[in-house]
Amino acid sequence: MTSEHLPRPLGRIVEEQCHRWDLVHHDAEDTGPRRPVVTLSRQHGAGGAELAGRLARVVGLDLFDRELVHQIAESAHLRDSVVQALDDRDRQVLEDWLVSLVSDSYLSPASYRFHLTRVLGAIARHGGAVVLGRGAHLVLGPHEAVRVLVVAPIEDRVRTVARRDGIDATEARHRIDQVEAARREFLQRHFRTDFADPTCFDLVLNTGALGMEGAFDVLRSALQVHHWPARTPALALS
Repeated sequence: MTSEHLPRPLGRIVEEQCHRWDLVHHDAEDTGPRRPVVTLSRQHGAGGAELAGRLARVVGLDLFDRELVHQIAESAHLRDSVVQALDDRDRQVLEDWLVSLVSDSYLSPASYRFHLTRVLGAIARHGGAVVLGRGAHLVLGPHEAVRVLVVAPIEDRVRTVARRDGIDATEARHRIDQVEAARREFLQRHFRTDFADPTCFDLVLNTGALGMEGAFDVLRSALQVHHWPARTPALALS
């Protein structure tokens, strides 16, 4: 998608998000309960993105999709905006590792993982978010987020992708294979782990068996029973 077709520049989206955070931060007690955070990983065509969008709308959470999180992690300016919006105590830490960057246009896997972890940590500490993809379930622990994997039988996913993208079943299967190969490569490169490892998740939802309505109901129930500890100050990592 070209920039002229984007509804808003990425920088504007981040600025608006940080403004909302600032308003919430001044209205809430620092020791109050943390708002829910969900990380949502999915098989291509299983309906994970739709589920994330609906959860964000109905429950009133901010949605951080794959591209938004990725671009924030790669951009020093946007990382600065996101982390500083959370807490002044993060600023010195932020400045220390921003100085160490050799180039804003390229990050090694280790550097990208480091910055991605910072961004996700800031989002989780603030709360009230759904994070789609980017290995967020490997960064945030079980007490920081409900980590969800959305799956469906391959036949269901082929039909969904074919219908959604206006292609035949063969092309849909090829597209699924390409997308999932890229996701596996990302997780192996940055986290040395397998995308399909169910032990990395708190909840696995099969939309082929539950349907979208059933999966949504189960996920919403999981948020209600999950224990959300009180907010704690951000800690500087050495």
